[in-house]
Amino acid sequence: SQRGSALIFALFTLTLVAITMAAVAAEIRSRSVGVMLAERNVRVTALCDAAMAESLAEFAEKGTGFFGITDREIAGGTISSTVRPMGEWEAELVAVGKRGDWQATIQARVSLHGGPRLLWWKRTQGPAS
Repeated sequence: SQRGSALIFALFTLTLVAITMAAVAAEIRSRSVGVMLAERNVRVTALCDAAMAESLAEFAEKGTGFFGITDREIAGGTISSTVRPMGEWEAELVAVGKRGDWQATIQARVSLHGGPRLLWWKRTQGPAS
């Protein structure tokens, strides 16, 4: 009877250890997915910020003669921008950073009066179109 009790206790202990290991593995797996998503978001945000910074610099230099950056590779992704004049002193600037199947976009209204100045902006992220 003691051998039977010891066997049941050993099986119970092994079952408990297996369940605990499965729970830990599931937690690690879910956290790694979260880390990968966060990394993707940070990378496309950085690409989009680079596109916006370069576009503002070019816009400051060329004024309304600047029409945007054509798609080009940079740091594992692509950047681009478009500029649409909205009058003599204002323009709408759209900067895009893409990496794989994900992109970040900044839409901004920029004033040239007194140098390029952001009047309004909005950032979005989502699947690349």
